Amino acid sequence: MVGYLNKAVDKVRRREVKLHEDLKRTKYLWLKDTSNFTDKQYATFEAIRGANYEVSRAWQVKENFRDIQFRQENYQSALSIYMFWKQNALRVNIPEINQVVEMFDRHKKGIVNAILTGASNARAERLNSSIEEIKRIGRGYRKFENFRTAILFFNANLKLYPHENQ
Repeated sequence: MVGYLNKAVDKVRRREVKLHEDLKRTKYLWLKDTSNFTDKQYATFEAIRGANYEVSRAWQVKENFRDIQFRQENYQSALSIYMFWKQNALRVNIPEINQVVEMFDRHKKGIVNAILTGASNARAERLNSSIEEIKRIGRGYRKFENFRTAILFFNANLKLYPHENQ
């Protein structure tokens, strides 16, 4: 979800860089975590962030979303946290951010459930990575059935030890 907000922040930056020279060569400052800044990057970022640019307001919306505490006690508190963030995001009135908020609204139930449970798609990403690795190692499979068998074999956590005689 933060990835969509990162793309929106970058679109705002690209739009504004045409108007403000000091935004040139700052793409990664807006996308990078501030805790990983060097001293020089931090000084540059603070100088630009202090100016009244839309990109700094868009960045703040993204950071506010990142700061949401996942694993809430109940659905109502998770929903109220999301709605509070949404109201603040819409208040900045930046078209690129508004598009992301509209998309998040279409998937509100899933986002609120993620806030409630703290769930992520890490398991699915790990499986996709494993499948890509099988594809690379296999150097191509003649039949999809062979590829499918390899995926199931390597990812099914099979217990392949011989059984004791009964």
